[in-house]
Amino acid sequence: MKRTLAIISVLLLSTVGLNAGATIVGAGSQSCTAWINRKKNAVVKGAFESWVVGFISGLNVSADREIVGGGDFSAIVAWMDRRCLSVPTSQIGVVALDLAMELAANAAKR
Repeated sequence: MKRTLAIISVLLLSTVGLNAGATIVGAGSQSCTAWINRKKNAVVKGAFESWVVGFISGLNVSADREIVGGGDFSAIVAWMDRRCLSVPTSQIGVVALDLAMELAANAAKR
């Protein structure tokens, strides 16, 4: 239990600065390698996936139009899996932002 709490604490308290001047906190500040390895621990898996879905949901709420299109949790996680496998050194939050931009582009076509 203590190990699980320590892992969560690291995920929630870590921050990494972006070149654009923005800071990503929590699970989103971790690398895609950590995303890929998340399945080894149910708590970490839940924290990472919840962070990404919350991030996308937050961007959706602040957008001018609906970008999520119904919010398919499995599709979001699968997209993150594919992208992180292809570029494991990327930051989860940056990859999630790429996903949001793709969703927004698709929404603009509708």
